Amino acid sequence: MIDLLILYSLKNRERTLYSLRSDITERFGYFTKPSIGTLHPALKRLLAAGVVTVRNDFSQGGKKSTYYGLAMHWQKKFRDLFFTPLSPNPSQFFTELQARIAVMSLLDDELKQTFIEDSAIKLESFALDLQNAIDDQYTEFDKYQTALLKKNLKNVEEYKSFLQQLENN
Repeated sequence: MIDLLILYSLKNRERTLYSLRSDITERFGYFTKPSIGTLHPALKRLLAAGVVTVRNDFSQGGKKSTYYGLAMHWQKKFRDLFFTPLSPNPSQFFTELQARIAVMSLLDDELKQTFIEDSAIKLESFALDLQNAIDDQYTEFDKYQTALLKKNLKNVEEYKSFLQQLENN
């Protein structure tokens, strides 16, 4: 997920590690606020893949600044990362879904449509799992667990509706 946000943030200009963190927090802080310790390994992965470039610059006082930019073929890597299967873990799934929706503008219309359709199918699967858990007469949930299952089911339905709105726009 963080790799996608890094590529999105670098699409218009080079950035230092701190500028990158600031931009990601500003744009995507409503669902993630990555630390430098999260960004640094992600940048190393993207550097190793040849997708991100590094440029060192020295100020008049001799202070070194490292700038990260995008290599020529970054869009292929972006698409590959974008279409990596979403996590089957519901808590990670929703964060990953938000991240992909947030950077979806970098895709062409056909790929956007594919993503929306695939996500709707996964959401339907989550809805069925949640409803089956709620209806399971052999598993006893206390009132808090039941309330949480119902809240998660409502969240799934809201995401399905949201995806339909995106599809219609």
